[in-house]
Amino acid sequence: MGDAGNQVGVIALIAVLVGISIGAVGVGGVALPPALTWFARLDPHTAAGTSTFSFLLTGLAGTLAYARHKAVPWRMAGLLTCGVAPAAALGSLVNGMLPDPVVMIPLGVFATAAGLYHLLLRRRTTAGTGEMGATTTIAVGVLVGFCSALTGTGGPVFLIPVLLALRVPAVTAVAAGQVIQLPLVGFATAAYAYQGLVVYGKGTLIGVIAAAGVVLGARLALRLRQDQLQRITSAALITLGVVVLAAV
Repeated sequence: MGDAGNQVGVIALIAVLVGISIGAVGVGGVALPPALTWFARLDPHTAAGTSTFSFLLTGLAGTLAYARHKAVPWRMAGLLTCGVAPAAALGSLVNGMLPDPVVMIPLGVFATAAGLYHLLLRRRTTAGTGEMGATTTIAVGVLVGFCSALTGTGGPVFLIPVLLALRVPAVTAVAAGQVIQLPLVGFATAAYAYQGLVVYGKGTLIGVIAAAGVVLGARLALRLRQDQLQRITSAALITLGVVVLAAV
């Protein structure tokens, strides 16, 4: 009972931190799958499916928080969804066919890459108008949907670096990342559930806790210096990525 309680406590703490990070700078979801593998004793496939399911609530909370401040690029989000939805279902199905160690490798690589991007390159990116062609936006959605569902990371951690590289303003990129979680997670969860890879109880608990963190993170994003939050998040992602790769 004590070990189970400790596991729940650790996962709850991680969920809060992940939620704050998602709400503030749009990354952090990549931490959940390995946390569920290490502390909840789930296999990597079920960890990815359960993590994906939990992002339904963080996506809803983030969308409402940014919509309240009229920061959501609805046209962009709609076009992204056209690519995200089918690609997310495909990514989930591919995850179920991969060996356990192989599932963890992209998690470690993507966590490290995202951390390095935010630490070293994000400050050098010059924001533009945020306008992209329809074809480009849908193609970005396909890439993000597949990679996010494959790794169980929710969406923003992949979408935001891509949008920033395309000179989309940071706030617009983070807001778009919140919105696309809903269709991405919906289609990905359906595919994971079809394979029996979702633990709904744990996923719901994590989602509720992380959603509260998202609301707090969105408030922090409007009040604190972004560079401070980015440095902390980057360090955490790089550390996580190295640990995951070392454990494979």
